[in-house]
Amino acid sequence: MSADGPQLLRDTIAAALRSEIVAGALRPGERIREERIASEHGVSRVPVREALQRLAQEGFLVLTPRRGATVATPSPRRALELMAIRSNLEVLAAQLAARRRGGSAATELAHLVELGTAATAERRYSELPALIDRFHDLVAVGSGNGELVELLRTIRSKVRWMFEVDVEERSTMSWAHHAEIVDAILRGDERAAAMHMVHDVDRDEALYRHLAPMHEVGSG
Repeated sequence: MSADGPQLLRDTIAAALRSEIVAGALRPGERIREERIASEHGVSRVPVREALQRLAQEGFLVLTPRRGATVATPSPRRALELMAIRSNLEVLAAQLAARRRGGSAATELAHLVELGTAATAERRYSELPALIDRFHDLVAVGSGNGELVELLRTIRSKVRWMFEVDVEERSTMSWAHHAEIVDAILRGDERAAAMHMVHDVDRDEALYRHLAPMHEVGSG
């Protein structure tokens, strides 16, 4: 096994568990059994424990002596704090992407706007969450900053987990803004890219703040 082997196993297991938590397959308070995870992935408990520790650091799990790992209870207060961080980082990503005119993500960004606009017009709403996530991920990729990409992926996952958002309401308002963001990025207009991204994330934050009282399940 290469030196990267153990880290790859940890990351693979962490990603799988994170996806289950965000999707609601693993519910708040549910215990995570190391033996089951190890068996499912065909590994020892060592990378499983490392994955659980990572998810605890990210706030998805709680580690308790003698009880082990349980899924954390989402806190709207923490989600809104994360939204504030996310907003600033998304704007930074748009500025950096514009500086590079989209870099390696330029072509796919333009194509993704076409896909999202068409899916919205044709009311194929089930396709939109993945397209929206991919859009924001590609803007970060276009920034050329790998650390920013990974940080935003983690924050977006946590916000999705903490709040349920009406996909139709969010998505039908998104793609005109996304087209403006991409146009500014491809033109290399950092100021316009930042301005349009501010409008996009501010709208998202307003929607989350509206939903917060309805989804509150813990005080954080």
